[in-house]
Amino acid sequence: MASASAPAATTGYLRFPTIAQATVVFVTEDDLWSVPVAGGQARRLTADLLGIGRPVLSPDALSIAFTSDAQGRADVYVMPAAGGMARRLTWLGGPPPRPGGATSTKVLAWAPDGRVVFTSTARQPFRNLSMAYAISPEGDQPPAPLPYGPLRDASYGPGGAIVIGRNTGDPALWKRYRGGTAGVLWIDRQGNGEFEVLLRPEQINGNLASPVWAGDRIYFLSDHEGIGNLYSCSPEGTGIVRHTDHAEHYARHAASDGTRIVYQVAGELWCYEPATGRAAAPIEVEVGSPRTQRQPHFVDAGTYMGQFRLDHRAKRFVVDVRGKLLSFAPFDMPVIQHGERQGVRYRLASFLGEGPGTSMPGTSMPGTSMAGPCPPSGASRCLALAALWSWCRRQTGRSWP
Repeated sequence: MASASAPAATTGYLRFPTIAQATVVFVTEDDLWSVPVAGGQARRLTADLLGIGRPVLSPDALSIAFTSDAQGRADVYVMPAAGGMARRLTWLGGPPPRPGGATSTKVLAWAPDGRVVFTSTARQPFRNLSMAYAISPEGDQPPAPLPYGPLRDASYGPGGAIVIGRNTGDPALWKRYRGGTAGVLWIDRQGNGEFEVLLRPEQINGNLASPVWAGDRIYFLSDHEGIGNLYSCSPEGTGIVRHTDHAEHYARHAASDGTRIVYQVAGELWCYEPATGRAAAPIEVEVGSPRTQRQPHFVDAGTYMGQFRLDHRAKRFVVDVRGKLLSFAPFDMPVIQHGERQGVRYRLASFLGEGPGTSMPGTSMPGTSMAGPCPPSGASRCLALAALWSWCRRQTGRSWP
């Protein structure tokens, strides 16, 4: 008897890669995953299904620092790279992000002295003003401010040298931006606290993002030639070279361990090794996941309930929930969905006439219309509310006032 063929390998939308030694850690399905640099089967490290972002592997690849909003606002956590319990390091309580914007806290790097370097907008007058701090991975001391001023990115080089980015947001979120808040790269070549401008937007007529120090060059992302790609320059800001040729999707979220650079393109991870001279290549990742967040599941109907109407005899409701039309009796009988099951959003439905089965042209729900709702009388409205509360209690198991 022939055996069933194995299911095809699954992948996902992979984001925020970080690299150290032979390991790459990334985010997908709102959790941390680990995979060898050579690719293969990824291993899930967390199971929170909550907002998680910006992991950074320690140089020895034994620990991961990252941000998570598992306990409210985004804060810094650290956990073993092999898996295990995560330890919370900060309690900053920064402001929530704007829709589509960056989180208020972001891990940047591991400092040469072993501390975790991160930025936060906590206690700042503006939500886009992020300052740098360092904290021990043991969490036994409060965060210490760093004398770098406002920044969004940082990467350490040899001898304590550091390159930082100001206004270095993700170019994919503001394509080909060339305005006054485009990214600027600054560098401290000796690690003595003396910073100089490395690159300005006007030097390349475009935006700058994700500066990382690898080998003897500074690598960064830019879309000044149309699509976001990986470039580099010398520590003096000269000799700009393009290293990738992505023509459709932006290169995003570059990270480095000092010798190799990993980044995201669409939902894939790519790796570039400058020392080999080979072109950047994708990391083939298999994500064996049950796709929990894509499975059908029940939701709290009361949370998404829109407008409701009662018929003239107070015998039936029509209500819109998540854009779908449902009708049901006040205290018993099944809930029936009307109209198109998917792909159409309904609202403002009401019963027409006094006889059953009347309908308006263009709708597939007997006895309903998409216009001209008729509010019930005061007594009927009270009965409708009481019946609706009873239905919501049965559907959600929650106690309603």
